[in-house]
Amino acid sequence: RTNPLGEREIILRSLAIPAIEHLAVSRDQFDTMDLSNNHLQRLDNFPKMERLATLYLGGNEISYVDARNLKKNVPNLNTVIMTGNGVKGWNVLSDLGEGCPKLEYLSLVGNPITRRQHYRLYTIHKIPSLKVLDFQ
Repeated sequence: RTNPLGEREIILRSLAIPAIEHLAVSRDQFDTMDLSNNHLQRLDNFPKMERLATLYLGGNEISYVDARNLKKNVPNLNTVIMTGNGVKGWNVLSDLGEGCPKLEYLSLVGNPITRRQHYRLYTIHKIPSLKVLDFQ
């Protein structure tokens, strides 16, 4: 299906998915992937998906990001929406910056990290390509 932006989108929302696996069957045919409201704890194990540019990950339990896997297998990721997850540590922000060199849009609203002092400044420092943080 295509979304209103004309992008090819796969919706895997609210399926109680515990881990990212078997996505290679999509054969890199999608621009956008919606994995919202599942039970994901880690952002890792992506197959080669050079076309993928947008990830919706809201409402999961993500607290770990594998920078090496993202950089190698999802090199064109420019939008990540991770509202309402379990991001607590600065290391997750560093890993997102390292793993997503083209990241322009990021939302971490509703994560514990957003309540920490200097959160916005640190995030902008670690992800210099960022244009919009938390929809602002």
